[in-house]
Amino acid sequence: MPSRQTVRIIAVVIVVLLAVVIGLGAGIVTAALGASALVAVGAGGGAFIAIATLGMIIVVYLVPPAQVSAPAAPLPPPPSQATAASS
Repeated sequence: MPSRQTVRIIAVVIVVLLAVVIGLGAGIVTAALGASALVAVGAGGGAFIAIATLGMIIVVYLVPPAQVSAPAAPLPPPPSQATAASS
């Protein structure tokens, strides 16, 4: 069974690859419909940003980060509180 970190890395790579393919497709379709090169690049870039953002939100939801465990023993009080408590 792969570790949680390995699953997250694979999920991020898949999301980025899908975003690149969809962004490229959006740019090609926009250019094929007769838009200028600047508009086609903007449409592809916008599609890439949108798909990558949504994909990362979904990855974080499906594969949450590991919980950090609490320290075993409580930390000692700072020196200023230790001297005030002893007086």
